[in-house]
Amino acid sequence: MWTCGVCGREFKKKNQSHYCKSINTIDEYIRLFSPEDQQKLKEIHEIIKESAPEAEKKVSWKMPTFVQNGNLVHFAMHKKHIGFYVGAATVEAFENELTNFKFSKGTIQLPKNQPLPHKLIKAIVLFNVEKNTQ
Repeated sequence: MWTCGVCGREFKKKNQSHYCKSINTIDEYIRLFSPEDQQKLKEIHEIIKESAPEAEKKVSWKMPTFVQNGNLVHFAMHKKHIGFYVGAATVEAFENELTNFKFSKGTIQLPKNQPLPHKLIKAIVLFNVEKNTQ
């Protein structure tokens, strides 16, 4: 067991990655990362903002979150990918377009070493906006 010296939480792995600071805005979240990771996070943030301009921005589950008539999407930086949390129904609807990505129930992994799929991200956000209005 390892205990974080900042937040006091206990973890199985020594120096396990986690967020122990209080994060109140998406910009604060993005500033936690390296300049390279910040660029990717800013890029996905912009795509989502442009796709859902009426969505409320907040931090939920310590992740950037967009809400419009319910959750639209969350995203989070990981060691080798950006987790794009879109919901199980959305992953199922886009399964054919996700063949080049790792995905599971409700989550798509966007590799950090590849360009972000702008059109796919936009389509997913628009799908969730429509889904949330039904």
